[in-house]
Amino acid sequence: MKVLLLGATGTIGSAILTDLLQHGHSVLALARSDYAAQTITAKGADVLRGDLREPQLWSTAIHRVDAVIHVAATFCEDMGNIDLRVVNELIAQANAKGGTTRFIYTGGVWLYGETGDIAATEQSPFKPISSFSWMIENSSLVLNAPSLHTNIIHPAVVYAKDAGVLSSFVPQNGQVEVWGSLDTRWPVVHTDDLASAYRLVLENGRSGMSYNVCGEQAVTVGDIAHSYIRKSRLPTELLVRSVDEVVAENGAWALGPTLDQCMNADKIKRELDWTPTHQNILSEL
Repeated sequence: MKVLLLGATGTIGSAILTDLLQHGHSVLALARSDYAAQTITAKGADVLRGDLREPQLWSTAIHRVDAVIHVAATFCEDMGNIDLRVVNELIAQANAKGGTTRFIYTGGVWLYGETGDIAATEQSPFKPISSFSWMIENSSLVLNAPSLHTNIIHPAVVYAKDAGVLSSFVPQNGQVEVWGSLDTRWPVVHTDDLASAYRLVLENGRSGMSYNVCGEQAVTVGDIAHSYIRKSRLPTELLVRSVDEVVAENGAWALGPTLDQCMNADKIKRELDWTPTHQNILSEL
């Protein structure tokens, strides 16, 4: 398939780009900067120059592809409205194109809110933190667009070597930080496993379906942090910062990493034969 990939140079998007190309798909990737364009070209994909904030200038590219994978976000205060403009523009172009275009939209585990001991499934109610509640409305728009064959992927907390969630443990001024409680649990997924999930959903996902994706249902933040310190041989103590403190410093989105959550990914394993190869984050730090 020819795929339009939004967010191709981010932690998730770069892994998706590599996986798609390795499995015979061709990719047209949005690039805002020269550096992004060079990175995309070096991997063997085609470049679509454009800014996520101005989708009207590049959205006609949907006429040249079979599918769209949307993993891009601006991570600014207006990111919900920016995403809404992207979604509305792509729906309009898909309508003009005719037929049905595959579309994968990205949600996330933080939309489920605190789960406690009950692992969130695709049928669990949403209890999103305010910073990402717009994802629910925007995903509904693409799910209900007749010109789109839509799937929603809800990734767990994403990690890779020195990227994703693990980067949050990199010492700042010699101090490894945990936000909230050491007992907080995260469902986690390695970027490579997540990328394969996107590809499998692209190839075989049933229209209208949502899929949770995690390699491990729940790992305590304390275990991750202590393992990071031990394996990095860092001569430092662990700093636990309060929820109020990190939210005041970073904004409301900082509530996400403090949520105690468990996630169930049985659906994508059962329906699409997805099998994670990274199932022990503590051994990979």
